[in-house]
Amino acid sequence: MSQDLTSAQLDLLKAALLQRQRRLKQEFESQLGEQGRVEHAREQLLEGLDDEHEHDAAREVDLARSDLTLDALGQIEQALQRLHDEAFGKCSDCGEAIPFERLQLSPEVTRCMRCQSARERGSDAGKHHSI
Repeated sequence: MSQDLTSAQLDLLKAALLQRQRRLKQEFESQLGEQGRVEHAREQLLEGLDDEHEHDAAREVDLARSDLTLDALGQIEQALQRLHDEAFGKCSDCGEAIPFERLQLSPEVTRCMRCQSARERGSDAGKHHSI
């Protein structure tokens, strides 16, 4: 079932992407403070905690958090670039329209639920093609 997104829907998705991008940038800047990522990581290494294992765990969590934020920002940037491409809102695997409701929840998604589920299971059994 093919469903083209209206300009109003695209505007809503763009606004949601921009809002999420701003929020993530603020979180990232708050996490790093005035430092760059390298300086922040160095400070985390040098910061002394009584328990070395606690320090290592805290540093790993901090780095993982910043990695996830950077990854999410990258996905949002890619979605903003694809937004006015006619393939936006279509599954990158099967080409079917991704329901607007799914895009509202995560405008950066590139797969329909069936293909995403199949990918997560590690198979292509969920691919469906329209004729």
